[in-house]
Amino acid sequence: MKAGVVHCRCSKCYSVPARKRVRKRTPGLSLLSLPEEIVLYVLQCLSAEDLLSVRAVHSQLRDIVDHHSSVWARVSFRDTWPSPDALWLFERAAEKGNFEAAVKLGIAYLYNEGPLLSDEGRADVCGQKASHFFSLAESLRSPTADPFIWVFIRPPWSPTGSCCKAVVFDRLKAECDDNVVGRGPLLHCLARVLQLFEEGERRSVAVSLLEESSQAGCLQSSYLLWEHRRKAAMADPGRYLQCVRTLRDYAGKGCWEAQLSLAKVCISGNPLGLEAKACSDLVSQLFTSSSPASPHAAQNILRRGIKDSMRYILVDWLVEVTTMKDFSSLTLHVTIGCVDRYLALRSVPKARLQLLGIACMVIKSSVWLTDNTYKYEDLVRMMGEVVSVLGGRIRNPSLLDYGEVLLALVPLDRRSSHLFSYICELSLLYSALASPPPARLACAALLLTRALHHHALLWPTLLADHTGFSKEDLVPLCVLLYANCFSPDVPKDYRHVCLTGVKQRFEDENFQQISREKVMDFKELCQILEVPEVEPQVEPPSPTGQPADLHTFLASPSSTSKRRDDSMQAHRGSFVATPTAELSNQEETLLGEILDWSLDTSCSGYEGDHEETSMTSIHLQPLTSADQKLENCRSQSSDEDSFCEADGEVKDGRGQENLTFSTDLHSSGYSSVQSVSPSSSSSLMPCTFQTLSSSPGSSTQPGFRLLVPLQRPRGSRQVKRKNVAAHSGGEVEEEHSANAGFLSL
Repeated sequence: MKAGVVHCRCSKCYSVPARKRVRKRTPGLSLLSLPEEIVLYVLQCLSAEDLLSVRAVHSQLRDIVDHHSSVWARVSFRDTWPSPDALWLFERAAEKGNFEAAVKLGIAYLYNEGPLLSDEGRADVCGQKASHFFSLAESLRSPTADPFIWVFIRPPWSPTGSCCKAVVFDRLKAECDDNVVGRGPLLHCLARVLQLFEEGERRSVAVSLLEESSQAGCLQSSYLLWEHRRKAAMADPGRYLQCVRTLRDYAGKGCWEAQLSLAKVCISGNPLGLEAKACSDLVSQLFTSSSPASPHAAQNILRRGIKDSMRYILVDWLVEVTTMKDFSSLTLHVTIGCVDRYLALRSVPKARLQLLGIACMVIKSSVWLTDNTYKYEDLVRMMGEVVSVLGGRIRNPSLLDYGEVLLALVPLDRRSSHLFSYICELSLLYSALASPPPARLACAALLLTRALHHHALLWPTLLADHTGFSKEDLVPLCVLLYANCFSPDVPKDYRHVCLTGVKQRFEDENFQQISREKVMDFKELCQILEVPEVEPQVEPPSPTGQPADLHTFLASPSSTSKRRDDSMQAHRGSFVATPTAELSNQEETLLGEILDWSLDTSCSGYEGDHEETSMTSIHLQPLTSADQKLENCRSQSSDEDSFCEADGEVKDGRGQENLTFSTDLHSSGYSSVQSVSPSSSSSLMPCTFQTLSSSPGSSTQPGFRLLVPLQRPRGSRQVKRKNVAAHSGGEVEEEHSANAGFLSL
């Protein structure tokens, strides 16, 4: 700066550097900075694997996880099964009050699936551990659910004495003798098991156990005792009046079975002496208070990726299994109810949808329904998933339960009763009809039945007073039922075979062939119901624009011939109720009788389980039959069962002719293998199975060798199948000859 020069403070000669504004950073938010209540809520929503990962992050998180039982009680074990490495995690969660962990541990030890135990003393060790965790699960079940662990230890038991179910029963009985507090549900389960035996001594012991359970405060046992004493009390009017008053007390405490029985009693005779208005109000309260088994079930199922077509296929398949095994309609309704409630809460890949249906039916019927379609461990684990997700609540009021009350109120003739049952089972096929409460749907089905059979009064005042629903309330649902159940557009599988399992079920003489009855058209129905002819928009359950999806999922479990041949219904009891391969006439002649016909685990009539098409070839050794006989067999075969000219005759290296039967695993449903008369020869003929991959360039690998007997012994022995992972320490599973392919749990 020069001397004598004075600079002013203006902006031209002197500029002050601008001060930079430093933006303060907010301190980073982490999980540890949140209140402990929020941290606990976040940790309770994690899976078991994620919880262990979070626990290893920080010592403070480890302390929170270790010192709060609520975290372990609510941690999720979805798609996780007890294994030797994770056994400690399941046991810790179960002891802290986790219902899912306790259920899965009990089932894992009962069926010996998961934990590694030595063969020596396996039934005793597994039974002791299973009884502990089953007892723990029973104490942790939902308060609204009935005691359920008896489902897993019910007969049949092994006659050899080394039965894990029997060990669990004895251990639970000893626990009830030692522990007086909270033994009511366990005694109820023990009594339910003994009631299933045929011996009179065990049934008398079951009654005494029910009395002890009732005294311990188990409401379900009190109701079963009421059922047991009802017939004896009906002879004395005074005792019967006191019996009905007791039933009213049970109904007021929330026992839904008692509520249904009380409604039937009030309808039949009104022994309580109530006024007509009070009696009708009591019954109508039962119908109006009915809630859907799964609120918004249809929306939840669709949101989780299960299309209407997928559910339709599954229900149609379950109907055919019910028909072939002569299960009751109640078993079918309860099974599908469990399926819908599970799908509303959990997403299931389409490849495991049939497994879900099988597991639900096994839980309800206690019959092993797979013939190598799924692995043993897959079914056991799915059963654990279903029971844990449903919170132990297996049985809910169904459409049939409310239907019994309605038919007791306004009896129908036999043919109309069959039509009502037919409509009820048709309603199971459509997910849109799973949302309405079962009581309201039963009333709509009754209204539709009376309209189709031209009853003089469609909805009498008696029905309106006792149900709380007027005719105008039920007409929209009635029209929706008609539009779905009697639509001419029947869904078809990828082979263009109509899925009509319910229709075929009610073509039986026991139902007076009610499904063949001609139904009035929609215009006439609207005239009878006195409503405008506005047909509701119903989306077809079959996605016609997705051929790829049709091929991978929409396949009927039944064969084309079974769907079209009415004579097959007469031989329903001889079917193998699990899909296997179907043999044509000439194949049955050449193969003769096969005592234990079963394919590998990839064979399933439920085509949604497979993404690739594979073929199985059966190479037989040279037969003694002449070439003319073989040509005759070929000429008599149909187009579907005809031999492939390229593979029909194969010359081996010795110049001998081998016969090859190529069977597409995606072309058959239930097995139509029938019993044929034994041949005169008693020799065994080796048979080799080979799997041919559909991908190009794949090599053919030899499979297992099967001895095909040409004569069955005179004594009809029972077929026994021993699973590698067999439970109960060598428990013998027996099958009746008419029910081949089924094992009882």
